[in-house]
Amino acid sequence: MKTYQVITAASTFPVSLTEAKAHLKVDTTADDTYIESLIKAATQLSEEYTNRFFINTVIDQTCSSFKELETLFKSKVNDVQYVKYYDSDNSLQTLSATVYDKMLSYEPSQIQLADGQSFPSITKRNDAVIARYTVGYGSSASDVPEIIKQAILLTIANFYENRSSVVIGRIATELPQNVKWLLNTYKVQIVG
Repeated sequence: MKTYQVITAASTFPVSLTEAKAHLKVDTTADDTYIESLIKAATQLSEEYTNRFFINTVIDQTCSSFKELETLFKSKVNDVQYVKYYDSDNSLQTLSATVYDKMLSYEPSQIQLADGQSFPSITKRNDAVIARYTVGYGSSASDVPEIIKQAILLTIANFYENRSSVVIGRIATELPQNVKWLLNTYKVQIVG
């Protein structure tokens, strides 16, 4: 069983309040708090849909075996800080970086056994292996692809214009179709 936990969340969003207001053609401050909440919601929804974090985020992936590191959560993985494991005595150890290869250009990224190496024995527990790594396009909004920013802006506009859960005369969807079309370019498919 594998799960992940955010250790250090992104400190910013791909779209600023100024950008969102310009897209919405809003020139007052009356809705600033509401628009900021839409930025957060649209970003979270887009990240979930694409299986990515857009701005650098540090996460811990916990697994019951080393095999479960063959598919890392979220993308684009920039760096693997460490892999730790609970040995057969149930003591936490750090795995030598020479034992594994980081396949960071893959999507989803992977941690695989290095040639001629073997993984150590681990204790039987759901969190027997812990990998800490950083995912995201970079540390600032300028690092995020423009297509993703445009999808977030379109989602913000949709939420801003349609403030009810039911809009008469329209079909309700979780993301507008044009947004899905844009985000599909960056969607990471998880198989298995």
